Amino acid sequence: MPRLPWKRGGADAENDDPDISFDESDDYLKPSVHAERIPLYALYGAIGATGAFIIGLFIWLHLPSETMDAEIRAMRPHMTMRVPPIRRSARAEKAKQDEGRGGEAKPGTSPRVPKAAKRKSAVLHPHPDPKLVERTDIGLLPIVGADGRKAWRVYSRPFNVLEKRPRIAIVMTGMGVSFNATESVVGVLPGEVSLAFAPFSKKLKEWTDAARGAGHEVLINLPMEPRDFPRSDPGPFGLLTSLDAEQNTRRLDWVLSRMTGYVGVSNYMGDRFTSSRNAMRPVLKEIERRGLMFVDSMESAISTGPKIADSLKLPLARSDRVIDLTVSRSAIDARLVEIEQVAKAQGVAVALARPFPVTIRILQRWFRDLDEKGLVLAPITAVVAKQKAR
Repeated sequence: MPRLPWKRGGADAENDDPDISFDESDDYLKPSVHAERIPLYALYGAIGATGAFIIGLFIWLHLPSETMDAEIRAMRPHMTMRVPPIRRSARAEKAKQDEGRGGEAKPGTSPRVPKAAKRKSAVLHPHPDPKLVERTDIGLLPIVGADGRKAWRVYSRPFNVLEKRPRIAIVMTGMGVSFNATESVVGVLPGEVSLAFAPFSKKLKEWTDAARGAGHEVLINLPMEPRDFPRSDPGPFGLLTSLDAEQNTRRLDWVLSRMTGYVGVSNYMGDRFTSSRNAMRPVLKEIERRGLMFVDSMESAISTGPKIADSLKLPLARSDRVIDLTVSRSAIDARLVEIEQVAKAQGVAVALARPFPVTIRILQRWFRDLDEKGLVLAPITAVVAKQKAR
């Protein structure tokens, strides 16, 4: 057998060719690039296989097949029984009839329609008086009649002008937002209490009819910019100091077009807006031009409303207190005592309130004692021009 040139050692070792030797630097002995990366490929493959397994297991557990669903349903205990027809109780039948007539609405149905008050009260002038409105693209807007008649007088509640006792006017504001709260006011409080409705309320026409049917004078709330705007937002049609007079007037007209039969406007929020003479004057001028009155809620102690109204000869009533600024019995009772003192000292007082249940209950009790205290409850139009300037 021929001798292999690379075989070394043994008897023939001395005869080996010295030029033939093992060289570790030969290229064919070095590992290839792919061979060096084999461990990395194996790691990637293991990670991918593990991920695919986890995803497949998740899908298998959360998206079972129809066969598995059927098996699970078959394993559940079940029984079949005959159920007799449901018999409606007399109460349920009555509730269903009331719903059809405007009672409590079920979820998913249209809101209830307010019922007209049944108690006897003063009869107010029908609305809208065709001679006191103009038809526009956004709806009916109040105007001064050709004969000089104005809405704040025509739609007012009759009041004995010979009454000598100190007058107290109560304005419930924010009406129409809560159906139950508004209904409790319209159906419970005396007709001398005036009601200011939010312009965004649903069923405003129906609410106006119900309130006026109960003898209440109605106003409409005018949203105005508060001092912490935009944290507190008066809404998409709120009057802002950053807008020019024309833009604010257009927003005012939109608010006025939401309902008819009201005697005037009461500001909602607005402690920043009412403090600006430049912002307030065009708005109050437009209110006066349309034959309305303005109730300044005095959100700001430095409101320019009273002085501007006086210069424009605009009928004005100014709030002396918000009786439920703190919603508690003791706080409301204390505010009502203050209102009595203001009325006795100045001959007239105006208080704002919100339709909270506790407010309504306290007012009901308080109204019964007014005669004994020598005071009289009056609609808001009966105190115009009666308050002393501050």
